[in-house]
Amino acid sequence: MQPVTEKNLGNPADKRLPEEYFNLLRMWQTPAYGQVAIDFEINFINNPCIRAMMDHSACVTKILDLRTQEFSFISSNAKAVFGYSRNHFLENGLSFCNKIAHPEDLHITWKLKKNIWDYILTVPSWSQAQYKFNYDYRIIRPDGKEARILAQNSVLQLDCKGNITHVLGTYSDISHWKKSEQQIASIVSSAKNTCFFISPETSDISDKYAVLSKRELEIVKLMAEGYSSKLIAEKLFISFHTVNTHRQKILEKTKAQNTGSLVQFAYSHGLI
Repeated sequence: MQPVTEKNLGNPADKRLPEEYFNLLRMWQTPAYGQVAIDFEINFINNPCIRAMMDHSACVTKILDLRTQEFSFISSNAKAVFGYSRNHFLENGLSFCNKIAHPEDLHITWKLKKNIWDYILTVPSWSQAQYKFNYDYRIIRPDGKEARILAQNSVLQLDCKGNITHVLGTYSDISHWKKSEQQIASIVSSAKNTCFFISPETSDISDKYAVLSKRELEIVKLMAEGYSSKLIAEKLFISFHTVNTHRQKILEKTKAQNTGSLVQFAYSHGLI
């Protein structure tokens, strides 16, 4: 394991970087890490089938080693999505993501990520892998143009002591889907089939932005597929009135103005 350096950490004197960024790095550096089962860098290099599948995906795949803030793997389609080659990320570590981030989004993004990790680390280690956490942000491409990126992450590996060592992330260009500049994050539990949102202002893990229940997530997915309230009611064996009540609550929780903006919201936050 390589030591943490200013290259992949970032200079604490850099006023462009928010305090939450350095607080989160210290959080990742605190554990006395133990042995891990898989060396992802070696395993991906030796598995051309997995690499080919990820390289040809519409999403960029990254594996971040929290112990060093360096990437163990990045798919070669990074240039198609970010405009920068995978070597930029592999050679410069996590700090390169700060360099290409839109300056107006940088502080909010790290506040969201710090709030996410404040929550994830309260969850028992044996259940952390069931959670997926998503957020979006803008980057500046080499040609100066903006692109909005959806980051969908999950815990990939823990060490023998139960500390998270690696996070798997997929990154998609959602510029054509999301036009709003509002940034919030979502945390999805695959076991509980629930989702809640947190804002940059969230100061406590109990201060949830909004919660979508299992039933509400089902209705959102059916709405995205074009089902009317009547057909949703028939499919879920509930009343037409109940569906409309759920729809109204979903719009209120997501702050969507109509069905179209709700579907856009759901896509841009990786809910469907």
